[in-house]
Amino acid sequence: MAHFILTYGYNDTPLRAEKRPDHLEHLAKLKADGALVLAGPLADLSGGIIVLAADDLASAEALVAQDPYTQLDVTKDRELKEWKITVGLPS
Repeated sequence: MAHFILTYGYNDTPLRAEKRPDHLEHLAKLKADGALVLAGPLADLSGGIIVLAADDLASAEALVAQDPYTQLDVTKDRELKEWKITVGLPS
């Protein structure tokens, strides 16, 4: 299982607040399925970071594509990269 980091900013849209429960529900499902390692907004609330566990980049991209924030363009400047963890591997 590989790890992937998704970084993103937010578009200026009322959908961010309106669809937040759906976004959080999606993250909770990923967590329950073992695909979500960590997630949360940046301290300045300009964007967020999600760490995913997936077999490959295509699988991680599919998880991101299922997020309501992605589907509704609530997020922008999305960047998904494989992350090679050296220390502190999640259990």
